[in-house]
Amino acid sequence: MIMLCQKCQKNNATVHVKQTVNGVKTEMLLCSECAEKENIGSFFPSDNLFSGFFSDSIFGGEYLKEQKKCPLCGSTRSDLAKTGRAGCAKCYEVFEEELKKMIYGIHGNAVHTGAVPGKHLADIEKRKEIEQLKKEQQQAVLEQNYEQAAVIRDKIKELEKSDKEEK
Repeated sequence: MIMLCQKCQKNNATVHVKQTVNGVKTEMLLCSECAEKENIGSFFPSDNLFSGFFSDSIFGGEYLKEQKKCPLCGSTRSDLAKTGRAGCAKCYEVFEEELKKMIYGIHGNAVHTGAVPGKHLADIEKRKEIEQLKKEQQQAVLEQNYEQAAVIRDKIKELEKSDKEEK
């Protein structure tokens, strides 16, 4: 389905703009000309969305000197920087640190947390707490702190019991 630009109402919309200002969310569909007039096009690299994230700062200024290379496909750090794409599955291992830095730069985190449905949030939090307590209990046993391990065991049983009662 072809959408028209919401600003000029003439050209096909090619840019989807989402903006939140003071908690108010707005969305607009613009053509490339209107997006350029609004200085929106300047945020996007022309070749590839990710290529702008592969700069000297991500590679510590060394990526042109030291050419890390994928042993499977032969892609280098420079190739990754130019295209923003891994050459093969092995590249994800070879360039793991660089990719983590890039993902962190884009998302602010390199670990996907996902969305949590509101009605299951309490259950998920309780399971996480039980998991953490089990780790602490194992550590207490390793340190031969059996009294602490027993206290933690009782907390775990209490949480598991309340979990069963709720269901």
